[in-house]
Amino acid sequence: MSNSSRLAMSKMLIEKFLKEHPDYYDEYEKDHLRGSSYSFFKLFTGDISREIYDELGLIPDEYNMYVAFLNLLEEKFGIEDKKIIEVGGGIIPRLAKRINMKQKNGTITVYDPRLGSDISGNERLILKREKFNNGTIIDADTDLIIGLMPCKGAEYLIEQAGNNGIDFMLWLCEGGPHGDIFDFYESDEEWLSSMIYYAGTKVENHNMGKLKVKKFDELSEYPIIYNERQK
Repeated sequence: MSNSSRLAMSKMLIEKFLKEHPDYYDEYEKDHLRGSSYSFFKLFTGDISREIYDELGLIPDEYNMYVAFLNLLEEKFGIEDKKIIEVGGGIIPRLAKRINMKQKNGTITVYDPRLGSDISGNERLILKREKFNNGTIIDADTDLIIGLMPCKGAEYLIEQAGNNGIDFMLWLCEGGPHGDIFDFYESDEEWLSSMIYYAGTKVENHNMGKLKVKKFDELSEYPIIYNERQK
């Protein structure tokens, strides 16, 4: 199939999806999605577009950030029999859905106040339509806390994982300046460096092994960070 045919098909499927789920996005987001021109041979990282394209099966595995993240998660920690929390799962919780499909046991609890209103969970996929923050109660038997580009939620993920001594994996993003009145980050680079340093400090102070940094240059300019315990 040619790129032009793929583009035409994707636009048709997206329009159908928007009609079936009219409350998922505001008008600005809908216009953005209708005007997006996904290239199957070029990185595309916009969160709401990435979710839809994956939901519709339009991203080849070699260009799919969900696939790369989940493969690394399985390699480093495993997911079977694990009790996992995902921070900032998105409107369509694609990572949580993929984990749920692979787990025969274990659970994935996903936090996001914008989770689609008609998306249903099950006994192993638990939906929390709320923000994850430093006041969120973490069950003592939680095995992993993860996040795929949760932006500002990254800070809470690192804090909660460190304070509770829970293994974590986090794909960072352009989380930098948020426009908050108390925001003291002057650039994305400064924010990234701060998050990596903060995570490293938490890992060291709570005896969680060492902080590791992994990059998939073909998928994103931003790194994945995770702790690796001594064996």
